[in-house]
Amino acid sequence: MTKIFVILLTVFLALSVSGQELNTFFSSLSKNNMFNGSAVVSQAGKDTFSGEYGFSNIEKKEKINGQSRFPIASITKTFTSTAILQLKQKGKLKIEDPVQKYLPDFPYSNISIRHLLSNTSGLAQEYNLFDRIIKEQPEKVISNHDIIPTFIRFKTPLAFVPGSKWDYNNINFCIAAMIIEKVSGMSYRAYLKENIFGPAKMNNSLVPENRKTKETNQVELYTYPNLYSTDLVNVNTLKEAFPIYAKSNFYGNGGIVSTASDLQKYQNALFTYQILGRKELEEALTATFLNDGKKVTYTIEGKEISYGLGWGMYTDESNGKIVFHDGSITGLTSILIHNITKNQTVILLSSIGNSPVFSTSNAVFQLIDHQSYTMPVQNLSRMYGSLLDKGSQDKANQLIQEYLKDTDRYEATERDFNRLGYQFLRLQKCENSLQTFHAASLVFPKSWNVYDSYGEALLQCGKKEEALTMYQKSLELNPENTNAKEMMRKNATNL
Repeated sequence: MTKIFVILLTVFLALSVSGQELNTFFSSLSKNNMFNGSAVVSQAGKDTFSGEYGFSNIEKKEKINGQSRFPIASITKTFTSTAILQLKQKGKLKIEDPVQKYLPDFPYSNISIRHLLSNTSGLAQEYNLFDRIIKEQPEKVISNHDIIPTFIRFKTPLAFVPGSKWDYNNINFCIAAMIIEKVSGMSYRAYLKENIFGPAKMNNSLVPENRKTKETNQVELYTYPNLYSTDLVNVNTLKEAFPIYAKSNFYGNGGIVSTASDLQKYQNALFTYQILGRKELEEALTATFLNDGKKVTYTIEGKEISYGLGWGMYTDESNGKIVFHDGSITGLTSILIHNITKNQTVILLSSIGNSPVFSTSNAVFQLIDHQSYTMPVQNLSRMYGSLLDKGSQDKANQLIQEYLKDTDRYEATERDFNRLGYQFLRLQKCENSLQTFHAASLVFPKSWNVYDSYGEALLQCGKKEEALTMYQKSLELNPENTNAKEMMRKNATNL
C-alpha cells in the first residue's frame, strides 16, 4: 500500500512540476506577443494542464477565459473527414466512390472522395475562382453551393490529374461537406452537432450559420498589418488579401467555433473510438500515396510531413506516431496535435496571426517528457524590418550582428527575409529592400536563392552592376540556377 502511494505521489509531483513549467512557458510566449489564447495539454486522455493567456478583446482589456470561443480554422478539416468516415462506417458511401455519384452536376468524373480528403484532386483553388462573380454581384455571399456552378460556367480546368500531386486546397473539403449533406439528408451544421459535438459532449462548439457573425464569448482576432510591424491590430481594420475572403461563407474546410477544452473532448472521443471505429480512424491516419507510388511528403519548420485523410502526420516516428492539423486565418493560429504512441495531446488556439504553433507544440511535448527543449523566440526579420521602417538602420545592423554571435536569440528563416525584402520592394521602399537582402546574405551566406533575390531587387532599384555580382554569386552556389543565367545574359550588354 505504501509503495503504491509513493508511485502515485511521484506521478502527481511530476505532473505538477510540468504544470508549473507550462504556465511559465506560455506566460513567456504571451508576454512576447507570440501566444494570446487557450492551451490544453493532456496525457493519457486526461488534462495535465490548461491555461488562458492574454485578452479576448485587447481594446476593452477583456481577458480570455475557459469559455472563450475561437474559430478553429482548418482543424475543421478533421471533423469533415471524421463525418465522411462515419458515413463510410455505416455503409452509406465508399471512399473510392466518384464525387459524381453523390453530386451528379460535379463536372469532373475522375475525382473520388479519397482525392478530396487527401488533397490530391487537382481542383482549382478558391483565391481567384470567383472574382468575376464577385464583380458581377458585389452583394452576393459565396457559399459551398456556388462552387460547382462556377466550375461549370467557366469550364475551370483541373490543375493536375487527380492523384498525381498533392496540393492543400480548401475547396476539397467544401465539396466533401456537400457530400455529407447529400448522403445524410442533414445540413453539415446539424450533422456535426448530432454525430460529433453531441456524443463528444462538446457543449461550446458549433458551426455558425454566418462565419462573419460573432458567437457568444467569441474572441476578437488580431494580427500584424505587414511583415515589419511589431504592433498588433484588430483584423476588422484590415482589407482581406483576396476578395473571396470577405465575400464567402464556406464550411467544411473551416468555420467551426470551439474552445480548447472542447477540442480536448473531441480528441479523446475520437482516439478512444467513441465517435469513429478503429479501422476508419487508422485509414484517416495512413499516409497518402500518389499515382506513381510515391508517398505524399512536404516540410513544415524542418520536419517532414505526410498527409492522410484530413490529417497531417510526422514521417519521423522515433518519438511516437504524431498526427495533427493546424489552422490559420487572418488573426488566428491553431493546432490540435496528438502523439498516439504516448497518448499525449497539445491543443493551442491563439487569436493572433502567425503564432508559432508547431515549434510551440514540439517544445511542449519535450517539456512534458522532462526533456530539454528550445523556447520559441521572436522573429528576427520582423524585428529587423521594424527598425528599418523606423529609420534606425544602425540598430538594425547591430541586431544582425548580435544574432550572428548568438543564433538562439531569434528565429530566422530564409523565407521570412525573402518575403520581407519583396514586401519593401512592392512598397517602393528600395533602400529598405536592399538592406534586407544584404542582411539575408549575412545570415544565410550559402543560400543561392538569397543572392538570386538580392539580384532581382538590385535590378528593380536600378543597380544593374551590383545585380550581376549577386547573380554571379548565386550561380557559384548553384550552377543550375537558370534564372540567374538568363538575367545575366539579358543585362550584361546593357550596363
